[in-house]
Amino acid sequence: MECEGECVDRDHELSAVLADDTRYSIYRAIAEQPGVDVTVADIAERFGLHPNVARMHLSKLEQAGFLVTDFRRTSGGGRPAKLYRLSEMVITFGFPPRRYELLSRLALSALAAGGSRDDALRVCHEAGAAEGRRALAAKTRTPQGGAAVAELVSRIAEEQGLLPDVVWRDHALQVTLKNCTFRELSEADPDLVCAMHRSFLEGVLEVATEGLGHLRIEPDDCRMSCGGERCEMLCTFPRAGNESTAAGR
Repeated sequence: MECEGECVDRDHELSAVLADDTRYSIYRAIAEQPGVDVTVADIAERFGLHPNVARMHLSKLEQAGFLVTDFRRTSGGGRPAKLYRLSEMVITFGFPPRRYELLSRLALSALAAGGSRDDALRVCHEAGAAEGRRALAAKTRTPQGGAAVAELVSRIAEEQGLLPDVVWRDHALQVTLKNCTFRELSEADPDLVCAMHRSFLEGVLEVATEGLGHLRIEPDDCRMSCGGERCEMLCTFPRAGNESTAAGR
C-alpha cells in the first residue's frame, strides 16, 4: 500500500488529461488503430481543428504516456514530420485503485499448475452470463429486435473497454472488437487466454440475445493475439430444424 497516495495522484493526472471531450475522442481514434501512425495534420483534418490545437492535444496525450512519438523524414529534405501512435505501456486507472492484472496472472498461473482448461472456460462463460444479466436488469424492459440487442451488446462491450462496433445486418449480429483488454496476458498463452475471453463474451451474448432465438457464433479467424488488428464475432440465429436460415426477423 506504500504507493497509494502516489497512485491516486497519477490516476488524477490521467483522468484530467482525458477529461477534455476532444482530447478523449482523439485518443480513442488512435487507440482503435494501435499500429497506425498519425500526424498533427491528420488529426487536425479529421477533427476540424487548427493544427496548433491538434498539436496541443497530442502533446498532452504524449506527456501523460498515452502516446509515443517518432519522426519521419520528408522526401524534400525538410523538417522531419512528427508521428504519434498508441503507447505500448498499459495504462489503467480508477478510484480506489485495482489490481485486476495481478488477479488475472494468478488465475493463469493456477491453470498452468494443473487446473482444468474446461473448468476455466466454464467459469469465464458463467461470468459473462452474469454480466449480461446485470446489464439486462438495468433496462426497464428486455430489448426486442436486432437493433435493440445490438445497442445492448455494444454498451456492455464498451464498459469492458473493448472499443466495439456492433451492427445488426442481414439477420445477424456482427461484433467487432478493436481493443483486447487481455492483450499483454495473451502473449504467454494466446490460445488459452483467447478461449477464456471468448467464453466470457459468449456468455454475455447468450443472455443479451436470448430474445432473438438460438444463438450460434461462427468461428473467428481474426484475432489480435495472432497479429490481427481486431477480433470479430458473427452471431447468427438459425431456426430450429433449419441451420442455414437466420431467425430473429
